[in-house]
Amino acid sequence: MSYWVKLAVVLTILNGICIAKPIESIKCLGGGDGPNPLSDITSSDELGLTVFKTQGSVSEFVVWEKKGYLVYRNHEGRIYQLSLSNGKSFLMGSSTAPLSRVKDDHDRYLTLKGRPYTLDTGINPPRWQKWSHKNGVTHLYWHKFFGDDSLFSVDASFIRPNQQRIEVYSFSRKGVKPHLCNLFSNQGEIYHLGEGHVYPYVFLYKVKPEAGSTRLTYHNIQIEGELLGKPVCKLYKSGQYSTLLPGNVKAVYQFPELMTSNVNMFVVATDHPEKNLLWDDGVYGCRFYKTNGNPPMVLNTKQPMWAVWDEEEGLSLVYPRKLVNGEPAVLNPLKGLIEGPIKSEHLYLSDNGKVLYVLAKPRGSDPNNGRLLIRVELY
Repeated sequence: MSYWVKLAVVLTILNGICIAKPIESIKCLGGGDGPNPLSDITSSDELGLTVFKTQGSVSEFVVWEKKGYLVYRNHEGRIYQLSLSNGKSFLMGSSTAPLSRVKDDHDRYLTLKGRPYTLDTGINPPRWQKWSHKNGVTHLYWHKFFGDDSLFSVDASFIRPNQQRIEVYSFSRKGVKPHLCNLFSNQGEIYHLGEGHVYPYVFLYKVKPEAGSTRLTYHNIQIEGELLGKPVCKLYKSGQYSTLLPGNVKAVYQFPELMTSNVNMFVVATDHPEKNLLWDDGVYGCRFYKTNGNPPMVLNTKQPMWAVWDEEEGLSLVYPRKLVNGEPAVLNPLKGLIEGPIKSEHLYLSDNGKVLYVLAKPRGSDPNNGRLLIRVELY
């Protein structure tokens, strides 16, 4: 029996005997005096586990669901494509920079995190293309633009103290449009890039500290058409909380594709010791969580859930809409079986929310060994 098969068997057996240390929650209004423990719904009988054999230890990976492949970069910088059906890998190329998670609808292009490069795998051999006028960008999403797949990315810089310049770029096989949007903030207004963008918008937020709390406002850059060959960009305020949020805001995620009655959903991470995460479920209300200071991870903005890693509790998947005895449900796959830290780049959740991919080291393994790729089939 191979090492990977043995590990999968051990993971399956041990997964059902671990007891979770609960994350705590409290409703935003009328929620009682303090946080309540979440309801653990973990059941090993319903979790399917697969450990993939890879060419060396994996640094990061991208899942091409439509094509049935997983693309990963190993510790030597080699990029491989792995079949999810038979587990075989073949070499695609190499890179010294990490892979980005931003994907096109056809699973054709690879991008690099923070770098202006794309790898076109639709030609033989695959070829890298660099945006020669840029050194660093943040990739947002792919969208079919004027009949061609286009990658939209953003760059922000300071042109003078306390004034930002925000540029949105569009890249396709035809080249780069460097100033699809070229915006300047008002003096003293600093915008932060949120998570969860969807064409034709770039999601931003702005914070204002007030007496140990934070006033949070949402903004969007709207990219309109170029129907007449002229890019039209609008930066506008899209929302604001009527009350102050406890602590300092660290990150904001939105779920635009799950919007209900024109009301969006948000996850707000703060540094507050008791309420360091706000789940704002739009028309369904909101809830604060205490995650012991561990940052939340939104794995897929098409699914109403989030994850958190804790050295004692392990990896927890929180389902705020799935209530058990009035409290949100939490699933603890691989409890006590993998070592941390686990960050968002180590996790991938399928669009239907039923398959989780985890890049982790087995607990107690040789410190010199790298991370393994594990697939967990959820409920």
